[in-house]
Amino acid sequence: MESQSAEALLDPPTRPTWRSSLVAAAIGVLVFAVCIWQVVVRGPFIAWDWQFHYYVDAHHPVGWEKVFLDIVASVTGERLFTIPMVGGTALYVAWKQGGPGSLWSIATRRPVMAVLAGLATIASIGYGTKFGLGRTGPHHNMDVLHAGGQAFPSGHAANTFFTGFFILCLLFSQSGLHPSLSRLRTMIPVVGVIVAIAGALMSWLDYHWLSDIPGGWLLGFIACMVALSVLRAGPRGERDRLTAG
Repeated sequence: MESQSAEALLDPPTRPTWRSSLVAAAIGVLVFAVCIWQVVVRGPFIAWDWQFHYYVDAHHPVGWEKVFLDIVASVTGERLFTIPMVGGTALYVAWKQGGPGSLWSIATRRPVMAVLAGLATIASIGYGTKFGLGRTGPHHNMDVLHAGGQAFPSGHAANTFFTGFFILCLLFSQSGLHPSLSRLRTMIPVVGVIVAIAGALMSWLDYHWLSDIPGGWLLGFIACMVALSVLRAGPRGERDRLTAG
């Protein structure tokens, strides 16, 4: 049986607010800007890219192993799979928290709006950076900027991070469907392992430079914080009613 302290919700005055999420997102943007600068000036952030690329080329999976790893990488990071997962979860949570209604009314509730805000963040910052840098991928055997590439940051890594961790927020955070600190703490390492494996596969399969992966994770973190700020943005009375239900 779980302890009272593990399951008890935080007192209203001590609960995280939308402002704290936006502050975290702003810090993430600053760190992301440093990463972009490192890619441009060829700094220490990308120092291991070529070494890892050479190693991968010498140990590249082939045959059924590559097919299997490609499938795993697609399921965990491709938008075709990640958007239905996080979007479907948001629709379910919106329906359970707010009760039955038309599809439009459910789709305009806070959980769905939060997911849309996160996806918009990934799209705007991610594609802005990709097209702005134009970094070629390792499969071209050259690392050149402004050459039409879309390597940095890894969109797959961003999608996996945002999808995995924001589903946890939708389900177990203070504004989620079943608020539970203990469940949240238990599931964070599980999602972290999935995120790490999915990101590693993108480099192991030579689709991205090694430095593209943490760049993608950072983008996913920024999107998660933006989405969480939307999820937390309701009036305190509304949030208390939802978390008490």
